[in-house]
Amino acid sequence: MLYLDASALVKRYSAERGSKAVVARFERNEKIFTSRISFAEVHSSLGRKYRVGELSSKALTRVREEFESDWVFSLSVLDLDVGTMSAISQLVEQYDLKAGDAIHLSAAFWLRDAIRLGRFRGTPDESVEFGVADKQLARIARMCGLQVFDPEVQD
Repeated sequence: MLYLDASALVKRYSAERGSKAVVARFERNEKIFTSRISFAEVHSSLGRKYRVGELSSKALTRVREEFESDWVFSLSVLDLDVGTMSAISQLVEQYDLKAGDAIHLSAAFWLRDAIRLGRFRGTPDESVEFGVADKQLARIARMCGLQVFDPEVQD
């Protein structure tokens, strides 16, 4: 199973280093998770790409529609609740994390544990890959014992 933070997820909607690797994961029809915060983060990233001229108005409309379709039909979205955010206090005490990064990392831990407990279809020993393009967050995720999928290394 794959958990994508927004730095990796946005690569599905704009051609950049790592895009092919993210698209390939979607094409595998595997279960892909993300946190509810990704909705705002991906829209923010797409808006920034539009403002600096990397996306035309027409392209922005197209990728927004693609993202929102995936949000409804392709992604498994984890809510921000006590469970998915339970590791945040420990994570920010140990590591220099931005708030959004701490949310994604905590949600990935929760997902890993929920799979082990049988909450999601899959085997209890199935691993969760943490998909991230942010190098600092990837390093911290590895230090915490998560298997990291860095799409920029895969392309």
